[in-house]
Formats: sequence, C-alpha cells, structure tokens
Amino acid sequence: MSQRRVPCPACKAPIVDGARKCRACKAWLVPEAIPRAPKVILGGIAVAGTLFAAVVGGRESPVGEAPPLTALTDSDASSQGAPRPGAIGPEIEAEPEPPPPPDPNKRWKTREIRVGEVHPLDVVFHPKGTSVYVSADDATLREYKLKNGELSHQASMPAQGDEIRMLFDRYVAVLRHEDAARVPVMDTTAWNRDPVLLDVGRSPGQIVAMPDGRTVVAATIDGKRVARFDLPTGVRLSDITLPHATGQLFLVRAEGRPYLGALGALTHGGRAAGAWIDLFDPSEEPFGATRRSVFVGRDPRVGAVSRDGGSLFFPDRVSNRAVLLDIAATTQVKSVAVGLSPEQGFFMGEDRYGVTLDSKARTATVIELETMKVKSTLMLDGAPCGGAASPDGWILFVTLGGTEWPPKGSGVAVIAGDPPKVVATLPTGLGACAVDVTRDGARAVVASYYDKSVTIVEQ
Repeated sequence: MSQRRVPCPACKAPIVDGARKCRACKAWLVPEAIPRAPKVILGGIAVAGTLFAAVVGGRESPVGEAPPLTALTDSDASSQGAPRPGAIGPEIEAEPEPPPPPDPNKRWKTREIRVGEVHPLDVVFHPKGTSVYVSADDATLREYKLKNGELSHQASMPAQGDEIRMLFDRYVAVLRHEDAARVPVMDTTAWNRDPVLLDVGRSPGQIVAMPDGRTVVAATIDGKRVARFDLPTGVRLSDITLPHATGQLFLVRAEGRPYLGALGALTHGGRAAGAWIDLFDPSEEPFGATRRSVFVGRDPRVGAVSRDGGSLFFPDRVSNRAVLLDIAATTQVKSVAVGLSPEQGFFMGEDRYGVTLDSKARTATVIELETMKVKSTLMLDGAPCGGAASPDGWILFVTLGGTEWPPKGSGVAVIAGDPPKVVATLPTGLGACAVDVTRDGARAVVASYYDKSVTIVEQ
C-alpha cells in the first residue's frame, strides 16, 4: 500500500505524510523530535553562564533566568558512573559542621609524651591540633606529633624561650624575658632555615599579630619600647617609647576599628607604683600618634580580651582585685575584690563571667561581669601556675605547679559549666609549668619541667 506524499514545508520536496525529518533538506518537521543535549552538558552551560554574569559585574541582561536542572533518577545516576575530569558532577557538599564542643562532664583522660633529657619551658599547639611545639632549656624549639609522640622537627635558637607564641598559624616567636634584646621567630614551614631575629630592645615582653596578616608588634619591659615589625623580613617599621615598662600587649577594638593596648607599670624602690594602659590606632602615622593613657591600678597581671575586642579583664596582684576595662570613647574601669595574689584573668561563658587564678589563696574566683560581683570561689588542689581557655570561653585548663620557678607542683584542673566550676582534676608530671588548648577546646597540653614531659588531656 503506497504512502501519501505531501510537499516539505521548508524546501517543497515531496515527503511522506507524517515524516519527522525531510530527507532532502534535513529539516526537522516535528519539534518534539529535536534531540536534546545531555543533562550534564546543559548543567555545564548553566554554570558557565553564571560565571560569565559574575565577571561582567552585575549588568542587567534580557535573558531570563535558566530553569532548574532536572534531578537524575536513581537509574540515571547509576548509568552515569563517576564524573569525568572536567565534567560537572553532583552538587558540591557544603563544609561539614564543626564537631560539637566537648562535654565538660564527660570523663577526661591523660597520656604522656617524653621530650628526652631536656626540661620543657612552654608549649603551644599546631593550629590544626595535630602536633605541639615545645621550647626547651637547651635553647631548642621542637615539634612533637600527637599521634605517636614522635619528634618531627627540632631547631636551635639564640637563647632558651621562657614563652612561645604562634603567629599567623605559621611562625613561632620565642620570648626570652631576661638577658635578651631580640626575639627569634621560626618559620615552621621551613625548619632548615635560621629564625628571623626581631630587634625589639631590652627584656622582651609580649608579641601580637596584627590584622594585616603580615606585621607584628612587640613590647619591651626594660626598654619601654613598643615596635612594629614586618614578617618574614624582620624589618622594624616603626616604634614608640613609653614612660613605663610595658609587658603586655592586646589587640582590641575601639571606635569600630582595631586598636593596640599596651599595658605597663612603674616601680618605685622595687615596689609597684601604678599601672597604665596606652591605647592607640596602630595604622596612624606616626606610630602611636593617637595614644591615650588610662590608669588601671598598681600591679596588673596576665589578662584577656573579650570576644568582641571591646573589653579587657585582668587581675591586680597588689590590691587583690579583678579589673574590667570597657574600651570606648570614654574608657570605663570597674573592679572587685578577689582571692590573694591573683596572677591571671580569663573571660568565660560567652563573656558573662570573669575568672581569676589566685596563687596564694589556691582558688579561682568567678565574677559575674554584668554586676561585677563574685559568683563563687573555687578551691583548687594546688597553687595555680597558669591557665589556658578555649576560644569560646567554655573550658579553662589550669596548671597546678605553683608560682616558684621551677614549679614544684603537678596536676591540671578543668573548669567548665554555667556558672563555671571545677569538673575534673587530673595528674601530670612534676613541675607543671605551662598549658595550651586547641581551638575547639577538645584537647589541652601541659608541660612538666621536672618530669621532662608533656601531658595530653583529652576525652
């Protein structure tokens, strides 16, 4: 039976009635018969169009928004197989949620890493929490892997480090507070190179990293100088000399921008005669031009900065008081009595509490900062030597070595909860002298001078 023929609508050549394509001009006659590009190719075109629109810079386009891609069925997905290099694969998963904070009431445990025949002086975690850096009394800086306790790197320093500080997640500054005028800074990505030496002046105090990601500011106690340096060159960019010995530096916020807080004190006849904090914008020229000084007590000890950078909290050892300094156009100073000889202060509980470590009283005083009233006094199993709080302020680890040097005591207390309380006291080696905590608060490390070890505290 012969099929009826009709002229092609495009070229007029005779074609079979109902044909989908003209054999003469190759034109498609039925729109539904036009083959579609594979889904992955359409996806690539959509992505490319989006990138182009972003590069153009937000100009309006007459082209409407592309419809969403059709989701693959299970059978389609299995037939596609693994994506080829360069092909558009499945939707990229979002960054995994950070692990939940450690449960302070869960059982804590300890394990030990031996550091050979040297005495550890200070310890700080690698930014990823996979290893620890240790300064030793043989003037070396060492790195130990937490997984197996293996010594992975070691470098000689110009002098032993009383304290070490991590800068920009890459450099370790080695601070010798007496009989020194330079601060060695080790690049932990290049252990085969010599450390950069920062010429800070007599008796280095503290060092802080600036928000620009490249410069640091260091203070000196005897030299009374605060100076800014470039890393990794070590070039001194600017400095200022203050009227009093400056041992502490804080990066704070005032008037909506970063400010530098230099906390120092005067002495008279070997006794504390007054303390001031100098606040200035480090970006101003000349360096320290906007400086204003605020009287804050007599003998300030190690303090802390609130999470928003707007407050400082520190103890005054001579007056046995804790000081809360609100940094604003008009700086406010509040204080409250605490235990005997407070040596260090911390913000805790989303900055609702301040905690001081009182060495002679062997206590930790918890203060409700809104009212500046003592909430509780926590008894410790030994004299506190120092502490380290997690960045979120929910856990505080306190070494119980005492204030003598070298310290004689041992142990570490864990303070946590709302309000803060002692949730655990754990053993360490003899001479617990320094402590650090990981960024997630899940692990701490304690250096033990006499035991020649570091103790890992974890759940």
